[in-house]
Amino acid sequence: MYRLLLLVIALIVYGSLYPWHFDFGGSGANPLRVLLHAWPQGIDRWALRDAAINLLLYVPLGMAAFLASARRHGRLVAFDAALLIALGLSASMEMLQIYDAGRTCSLFDVFCNVSGAAAGALAALVLRPELESLTRRKPGRHSSAALLLAACWASYQLYPFFPLLSHTKLRGALELLAGTASFSAVEVWASAAGWMAAALAMEAFFGRMRPRWLLAAMACLPVRLFIAERSLTLSEALGAALALLFWSLLPERKRLRAGVFLLASATVLRELSPFRLAATPHPFSWIPFAATFESERQSATVILLRKAFEYGALVWLFRTQGSSYARAAVVVAGSLAVLEAIQRYLPGRTPEITDSVVALLMALVLWRLTSRATPPHPEL
Repeated sequence: MYRLLLLVIALIVYGSLYPWHFDFGGSGANPLRVLLHAWPQGIDRWALRDAAINLLLYVPLGMAAFLASARRHGRLVAFDAALLIALGLSASMEMLQIYDAGRTCSLFDVFCNVSGAAAGALAALVLRPELESLTRRKPGRHSSAALLLAACWASYQLYPFFPLLSHTKLRGALELLAGTASFSAVEVWASAAGWMAAALAMEAFFGRMRPRWLLAAMACLPVRLFIAERSLTLSEALGAALALLFWSLLPERKRLRAGVFLLASATVLRELSPFRLAATPHPFSWIPFAATFESERQSATVILLRKAFEYGALVWLFRTQGSSYARAAVVVAGSLAVLEAIQRYLPGRTPEITDSVVALLMALVLWRLTSRATPPHPEL
């Protein structure tokens, strides 16, 4: 439970200080004094919107802090600990925002954050038996690997996890979603393949995955309309719908094989698009992640998260079908190397060794997670 608390704190710190552009030389005022005098003059609809966000943001913190403290102390101490952690964290974030030109320090935000943590602690008090039973569930052989893949998929969908609530942002995102220019048959197939693989990973960790639960997981797609620098394309929406249809119609015993076929074929289609050859081959880069480091951070991170999930999921699916991690890693990494070599003759592509390296790294991590769950029988 302490790991969950640390994870929640890390996410709050990340979201509160994003995009991490500070200027510590512009103000000589005492930050605590600034915070104590930073109460808004009036409460309008924008302030109420921010208050709702701040309340919801700290609910998971209150729940995690209460559950972590209640294991060793009484309920009253655990509740007080949750409030103190929320107060200290929120006040620290607000004082750091003094030095960020794009953020505003507000004592009202601290009040809302602590109130959200209190609501989360109360919810944890009421639901404590159910929540603790979930944490005591014995993981299966492939649960840790499946959880990592699901986390990669969720991060790819929602990175950078920073909400941006504005009419302009929403209008632009809806126009892109409704426009036919965002449609691509390859991306529809790739999106469906990704959701099928994600559903298989979630099923391996949580148990039987009913279609309605997969539909609930797809709620992250409309959430992207409100995430900074993210959008939702028509292809992604149609691909998710196609995956839900596959998951609903296919018998359970055929879902794994269908997932392998969908993800493997989507990888080939995406790597070989736009399906026409150039007269002059492009140079092949043998430096891993060279294009990633040279690209804009936001887009590069999103692409890297997608590749980590897709290539890792391919390795994991092959392993689930009976192959060893070593064999699955060689097949996936070798196939990607061949596809990258073909990209030398495709216009607009950048052939490099990065994809194969990502596949090998994900295979190593997944193997280590699985071998730790079954130490007497390493699988690589």
